[in-house]
Amino acid sequence: MSIFMAAVSIFMAALAITAAPSVSAQFGLPMQLPENDFIWRWGSDAGRGFEDIDVIGSDGRFRCELTGKLRLSGRISPSDTRNIEQQLRSSMQFVYEATYTMNQLEASGNLQWAILDCKQPVADEDTEDEVAEREAKARERAERRRERRRASED
Repeated sequence: MSIFMAAVSIFMAALAITAAPSVSAQFGLPMQLPENDFIWRWGSDAGRGFEDIDVIGSDGRFRCELTGKLRLSGRISPSDTRNIEQQLRSSMQFVYEATYTMNQLEASGNLQWAILDCKQPVADEDTEDEVAEREAKARERAERRRERRRASED
């Protein structure tokens, strides 16, 4: 591990200790997810420019996409960015981890902007024709079973 990576690790750990109370105060522990779709934003100029962070994850009943851009003046290397993305992808609590990480990056001045967009999957609604077709097939199967049962009883 390079000296820079060690310094970044120590800095992030110190930042995590100082940022943890504000995160828990803002969102509460354990984190309560909203009832409906939601979008959370960090930084300024949200959505402008190509993103450095692009991660898709799920948490509870939500499917989420986190996109973000790091400041050019920041001290986060491309390998650090890949490590952050990998850590978020493997998280069981994606929303909490993404929120915590973006708060850390913003507090350290490394984040230009970020957007966490979470949506509940929508069940495909069947048309009346599809429902009628399924019901007709189910009736046909039930009729065939009855006929087989009657034939086996004889």
